[in-house]
Amino acid sequence: MTSFAIPHTALYAGLMGLMLVAISAWVTYKRSGTNIWFFDGGNETLGRAIRAQGNFIEYVPMALLLMGIVEWSGGAIWIVNGLGMALVAARLIHAWGLYTRQNSGRVLGATITWIVLAVGAVLSLWSFAGA
Repeated sequence: MTSFAIPHTALYAGLMGLMLVAISAWVTYKRSGTNIWFFDGGNETLGRAIRAQGNFIEYVPMALLLMGIVEWSGGAIWIVNGLGMALVAARLIHAWGLYTRQNSGRVLGATITWIVLAVGAVLSLWSFAGA
């Protein structure tokens, strides 16, 4: 295997990719069970599954990009892994909160995701300032 500049971010990107497949499969399963093929048809369960998928797609790519920048710019690996583990936990908690109607899970998952984004953004800016 060739050398890869951001192997730790690649690990979390792979995990997030598998999670997106699972979340997307759940949407498809719910669609087939309700026979609703566009939007959510007013079905709350399907709507929650769609939002879990949409929210994942809205936040995860930027978080991974920022993690990759931190790693590529020489940031401490423990920081990259901390961001990655927090992101995995956040997205699991958020999806669980949506699926089970537990607003505390949604809030906690979103908050942890925002912290990952904020830390990654500040560290990316810090790398730029030091370049």
